[in-house]
Amino acid sequence: MKIEYVVLDEKLKIEELSEYIALLPHERQEKIARYRFEKDKLLSLAAGLLIRRAIGESELALGEHGKPYAQNGVYFSVSHSGRVAAIAVDDTELGLDVEELPAPERLKIADRFYHPAERAYVKEAEDRRRAFCEIWTRKEAYLKMTGEGIATDLTAFDTLAQPLEGQTVTLPLDGYCLSVCSIEPIGDKSIDISEIELKELI
Repeated sequence: MKIEYVVLDEKLKIEELSEYIALLPHERQEKIARYRFEKDKLLSLAAGLLIRRAIGESELALGEHGKPYAQNGVYFSVSHSGRVAAIAVDDTELGLDVEELPAPERLKIADRFYHPAERAYVKEAEDRRRAFCEIWTRKEAYLKMTGEGIATDLTAFDTLAQPLEGQTVTLPLDGYCLSVCSIEPIGDKSIDISEIELKELI
């Protein structure tokens, strides 16, 4: 499994990269255009470039629940938050989520959306913000792996219990959490994670 992520410079402007939008599929170009804020446009552009790098010239198709995959057999999942855009690539179905560490007042939503065991994990953690973020990204990664989306009852499954515990890995980034969930047990599977520069995608 390979994970790559980009941290966008806060001074970067979408106008500086407008020529690279043309490299992306029409659907991604329209998605970028629909975003109102500069940061979201840049993140969507970075995500599109990460997908382009991962699948090459392969066409995208839609699987069950409308989840995209590459017709050359490459499975991928993208996510972005804050200033980070990331992609996970493997030869089997997977889901990825990255989130910026939340503000302290957001932690209370764990009572509404977390399984009781997950709520206990957050409450007992030394760093509650990071523990909260770990669980949130694990849930999102699982739902993206299955393609079900957040309409699912989030309290109904425990990402800290088997089999999900064995299928999910959470990796700390500076100021962020990143989790990936595989349809197969991850076990000793090698996970190659690296930060890359935006210019490497162009």
